[in-house]
Amino acid sequence: MIMTSIKKINQTRIVAARENETIDLQRIKQDLLEKRIREARAQAFRIITLLDGRRIIRRFSLSSSYQHLVLLTSFTLLAFTGLLQTFSAHETIAAVINFLGGVDDLRTVHRIAALSLIIVSVYHVWIILETWFVKRRCGGMWPQIKDFYDLVHMILFNLDRRPEPPKFDRFSFDEKIEYWALLWGQIVMITTGVIMWFPLLITQLLPGAVIPVARALHRWEAILAVLSILIWHMYHTQIKTRNTSIFTCFMTEDEMLHEHPLEYERIISAYEFLQRVEPQKIIPFAPSAQEIPHQKEP
Repeated sequence: MIMTSIKKINQTRIVAARENETIDLQRIKQDLLEKRIREARAQAFRIITLLDGRRIIRRFSLSSSYQHLVLLTSFTLLAFTGLLQTFSAHETIAAVINFLGGVDDLRTVHRIAALSLIIVSVYHVWIILETWFVKRRCGGMWPQIKDFYDLVHMILFNLDRRPEPPKFDRFSFDEKIEYWALLWGQIVMITTGVIMWFPLLITQLLPGAVIPVARALHRWEAILAVLSILIWHMYHTQIKTRNTSIFTCFMTEDEMLHEHPLEYERIISAYEFLQRVEPQKIIPFAPSAQEIPHQKEP
């Protein structure tokens, strides 16, 4: 009698354990499905269908566009006022400086632009840290082994050893190189600029020889940055492809297919998946790009 009761209790426990395992498995599947749906929404909501049937894809967030605008404005002012001061010994440059109000006015504009650059740089670094440590993601600009393969592939393509160029994801290897070079350049420019801005304070902490070293690094890094923007960046964004997405925040489907086919395929797959599971969540038609709601960048 006792043995029979023990067997029934054990059987009951086994059944309960199996039911719990089934419930846990179903919960895991449900959590994975919900996670996939959230990720799909983030991608699919980047597709906007206009009333004329054309589809455009959000490439950048408003935050990224504003950061670029501040960076563009501050960099231009810094380059203009800085190079004028660097070559002020030439008579023509000196005449331009006098026409603009003198070297003191140039330095004031230069420092205001420098403050703007520092603020937008600190804000961008904050976003990077948030992406790494809060969202637990590397971010689209993080270098990957695929970038090295794409570089080799592109070289072979330019040598006519490959029939077509490599397919890029959200950012190509040359965009990543330029991005990290920009970050490094900003670190050098901001550090050396602060040293020259507060020489008395700095020399209380560091040897006096740091001032001429900072001045030389600041000058040559500035010249390198200007040449890089005028030759490399302007060619790739305005001459080669006429890419204005950083200003408009959007790309057409053809542009995405040509510039970032892997990202485009991922967005379309997410869009089709969301149509199957949540057709009511798909963004409706928008009359024009100006009336499109601004979602956060995924």
